[in-house]
Formats: sequence, C-alpha cells, structure tokens
Amino acid sequence: PPRSTLFPYTTLFRSAAQLKAPDGRDVATATFDFSGGYVTVTVKTVASGILAPGFHGLHIHAIGKCEPNSVAPTGGPPGNFLSAGGHFQAPGHTGKPESGDLTSLEVRSDGSAYLVTTTDAFNREELLAGNKTALMLHGAEGGDMDMPGMAMERVACGVIGPAS
Repeated sequence: PPRSTLFPYTTLFRSAAQLKAPDGRDVATATFDFSGGYVTVTVKTVASGILAPGFHGLHIHAIGKCEPNSVAPTGGPPGNFLSAGGHFQAPGHTGKPESGDLTSLEVRSDGSAYLVTTTDAFNREELLAGNKTALMLHGAEGGDMDMPGMAMERVACGVIGPAS
C-alpha cells in the first residue's frame, strides 16, 4: 500500500463507498483513508442537481445493505435504505455522539458538494467486520417547512468496502 504523506511511517489503508439514490442513480463517492489512528473521510458528489441544497446528515450505519423500499432489521413499515439499520457504534463504544456520526455534507445551490473530515471513532477492521457497514446521506436539514421530516429521510446509501 502507498505511504501517507501526513504520517510517512504509517501504512495507509483505503476503503470506499459509492452512494446511490433509491432509483439507482449515482449520487456521490466516498473514500476512507486510515492512517495513524485516524480516518479521513472524503465525500464528493458525482452529478449536480440530484441533492437539495443545504446541510445533509452523514452517518455510518450498522449494516452493509442499501436496499430501497426495505424493512429495518427491527421490523416495521418499509422505507428507503432501512435495511442498513441504525447508526454504527464501534465495539465497546456506548456514548454520544455515536461512532458513525460524521460532519454534515453541505450541498451548494447547484447541488454539488465536497467534504473532507477526520475522526478516530472507528477503524477499518470495525467497518468491514461481520455485516459490514453503510454510509448514509440524509435529507437536507431545515429544508421545506411543509416537509419537516426531510432531514431524517434516507436519500443516498453506499456499502463500505475495500477500495478497488
């Protein structure tokens, strides 16, 4: 693997996710670069005009499934990407914020966005273990006052896996 320029004596490992809308359209790419006990998460939209402008919640969810019109692992009515379960918590972590809580993605007026953020709340092995995990993008916060639940809506999802 390539060496990190930030931590030249630490091996850099990469994971990735391709976020798709419920209709299958590509929305964004995400990479996870692990080095020196931290992960740098980079998210970039691949087309403008798909996402509404504003701040979109960005979280890692506990199950690596991104199925439109699916039922949550706990049951209930179907909805987009509910198969991904709730927010990811790294083993041994029980507090708030949850391990999977990331910085919100700010979508510009033309629908494009680019985010780079870091965290030490999880490692690569935890993300890829068991049922894997998924990166979830939620609806814009504080959007249309007629649609108050939009910030909770799951608008794009991608299973996190080894980078190709």
